[in-house]
Amino acid sequence: MKTSFDYRSYVVSNDGAVFTAAASDEEPFQLRSKSLVRVTRAIDAMWNALEGKIPMPSWMATAGDIIDIDAAASGAVLVRVRIPVEPAIAKIRAVA
Repeated sequence: MKTSFDYRSYVVSNDGAVFTAAASDEEPFQLRSKSLVRVTRAIDAMWNALEGKIPMPSWMATAGDIIDIDAAASGAVLVRVRIPVEPAIAKIRAVA
């Protein structure tokens, strides 16, 4: 049974083995992965790059009509969360 839902102008479907994200405007471009999280993160990365928020993922630069996210060598499909880090002051003790 094939199920689908809309996500950021893409129709994400699952045929039981692979998730496929196809543009809802009928462009031939598709993203595929065995992982739903990878597909949705790839869509997020693509939109963020198009909006200028992050550099363009390397898999977008050489994109054909179908991109297998699982086979992509780049880590660009991963979402990195930046957590502010407070500077720590270390106590230094002299040792004789």
